Amino acid sequence: MINYKISELEAHLKSPSSTVGIHGAGLCGRQVLYALEKRGIKVHFFVDSNENKQNNLYCNIKTISAEKFTSLAPNGHLFIAHDFIMPVMEQLNKLNFKNYYNSVNLLEKTNFSDGNEYTKMYPNMTPIKLERNLKKHKYSAEIATRIINKEKNDIFNIKHMDVVITERCSLKCKDCANLMQYYERPQNSDLEILFKSLDRMMKSVDQIYEFRVLGGDPFMNKEMYRVVNKLTEYRNAEQVVVYTNAKIVPKGENLECLKNKKVRLEITNYGELSTKHDEIIAVLNKHDIPYQTDLVKLWDDIGSIKYEKKNHNQLKELFRDCCAKDIFTLFDGVVYKCPVSAHGTKLKSVPYDSKYDGVDLADENISIKELRNKLKDFHDNDKYITACSYCKGRGYGYGTIKAAIQTKKPLPIDKIQN
Repeated sequence: MINYKISELEAHLKSPSSTVGIHGAGLCGRQVLYALEKRGIKVHFFVDSNENKQNNLYCNIKTISAEKFTSLAPNGHLFIAHDFIMPVMEQLNKLNFKNYYNSVNLLEKTNFSDGNEYTKMYPNMTPIKLERNLKKHKYSAEIATRIINKEKNDIFNIKHMDVVITERCSLKCKDCANLMQYYERPQNSDLEILFKSLDRMMKSVDQIYEFRVLGGDPFMNKEMYRVVNKLTEYRNAEQVVVYTNAKIVPKGENLECLKNKKVRLEITNYGELSTKHDEIIAVLNKHDIPYQTDLVKLWDDIGSIKYEKKNHNQLKELFRDCCAKDIFTLFDGVVYKCPVSAHGTKLKSVPYDSKYDGVDLADENISIKELRNKLKDFHDNDKYITACSYCKGRGYGYGTIKAAIQTKKPLPIDKIQN
């Protein structure tokens, strides 16, 4: 990844002979487009790995493949506008394309609230969402650059981590990617194990941008506040985001904990299923609690959880394209690569290999120094995991499904044969 200051790069980008592209025809791509156009820089192409987007217009600009862009403009300039930075860097390096950039400096130097111009154009991009997108992109860029360039430093930062505090949910969605639909007797997490694991992990990392508290629905756990309060105490954790499907109005201590300046509430709005949405918004506004609400109509279709034979290349490709491969999940004292690995293991439907599939934080026989090394190796390892053989995948072109289709009772799931 080329380090740059946008102020020093502007003259090259404004040259009539320059071809400028944005890799990522999505919300972050819109932010980058706005930031470039505000500086008088013309964007000629969007670039995207999703074949369904290629040869179509996005923001009235043609979307093409990376191969085509690098062929048309071998000396062009390309801004990466998403968090899948490492595979894009690898692809561009193979194409011998040199002038690519993350979008951190560009976005940091752009005022998106100037006259509310941007938020008028894209009302769903609230200040909270803009801030989170930039922070996650920055962490992704730092991690990808370190790994690709094989930089030897002792800094160990994590972008975000799911903290599972309950298997219980107020909805029963048959296609939930966190596999809540398969739990017959859902339980709350053991907080003693959780807290011990968190303490050991936070001694092993330098910084974590975001803890994501979820389940299930975390408000199904009446002691959610204990977890949130614990997470906000870590000085090397920047932010805590609590996820809810807007079925339960927070009250008592579960409401009070949301008032901490580190805490944000992320509401997944499923329309008529999210029966308490407006009531929750009213409570949050009354107490000046920051929140983001998004109306969700589609989910990634990960298929049913069952073994499917895939060869090495298929598994490598599936893992490379997965949008969930860096969503570290802390569950029952173990850090997993993704929710399917975590919950598939708990449900005894996905085999667990301690060498590749997770790190046991609760094992006090592992010193903090050794734990740091284990976590760092696990974090940086881009090898597919066992769960990839049991999952359809979550990448562009892997398919979507209508969100939150309900089932009346838990669904059956294949168990590992002993």
